[in-house]
Amino acid sequence: MKKFTAAFLLLFSILSTATLAQNNDERAIAGQVEAMRKAMIAGDKSVLNDVLSDQLSYGQFFGAVNNKGQMINALVTGKVAFTRIDLKDQKIQVDGNMAIVRHKFIADATENGKTNSITIGVMQVWKKNNNKWQLYARQGYKL
Repeated sequence: MKKFTAAFLLLFSILSTATLAQNNDERAIAGQVEAMRKAMIAGDKSVLNDVLSDQLSYGQFFGAVNNKGQMINALVTGKVAFTRIDLKDQKIQVDGNMAIVRHKFIADATENGKTNSITIGVMQVWKKNNNKWQLYARQGYKL
């Protein structure tokens, strides 16, 4: 019975540690997603530069694919200006130093003087580099 109890406690502690680590990563990723959301509205180049990977592939729901510089430039110069971004039904799945985030992206944006309301699905891939989560890839899609 003592061997069973010891084995059970060992298994429980291993599973608890893994769950705690994943929950910490999920919280860190959720914080980065929120920082990016706010930076997109504010056109905050510093935060965007920090949260986006240098290898970023940012797929728009209408087909265009941007890199990090193109995305930051569009937001900082006001070419694309978000007045509202809401993220709904967010789910985060962590696997080691990679994570997938899915949510609904509901926003109001002005592009070339025209205001549009946007409701799309988004899948993001986040990668942990030097203990910091950064957006590595993103693809928007029509719901």
